[in-house]
Amino acid sequence: MTYALHPDDQPNHDWRRSAGEDEVRGVIPEFSFQDPVAVGLMFCNALEDPSENYDVLSRLSTPESATAFGDFTEAAHLFKAISGSKYSMRAERALGDEDIAYFRILSGQDGEGSYQLLEDQIIAGAAIVTLAWRVEFGEWRVHGIGDYLRPEEVPH
Repeated sequence: MTYALHPDDQPNHDWRRSAGEDEVRGVIPEFSFQDPVAVGLMFCNALEDPSENYDVLSRLSTPESATAFGDFTEAAHLFKAISGSKYSMRAERALGDEDIAYFRILSGQDGEGSYQLLEDQIIAGAAIVTLAWRVEFGEWRVHGIGDYLRPEEVPH
């Protein structure tokens, strides 16, 4: 389903195809702090139990976001409130700043399985994980979850 489009502007039914589990495993990145998608995925997975995964969430976050995230309970509530959440398998860089990346959490993707887009489609994210490349650590770190953060709002 495409969000907020008039019925005449809906894409045809061939805009995506189902993908099997083996195919999906083949494109999921192995974890690397140098890959914003992998960091975004691990962060979202850790939000399933923020008290158990507090150390992991803290390690994946920027030092400057520690106060805003607190014990990660609020971020976990935001994440868990997204119905039928799935993820984009690529992170988009901020316009004009390659050191900021946006990892989309999609909603309304109920059902089993995954799919591949076969045509360009505008798919709104239910939430955005904003990541910053931190030269001093040599890795991507999460700075926020929710709305897009502009590059000038993110220490990097």
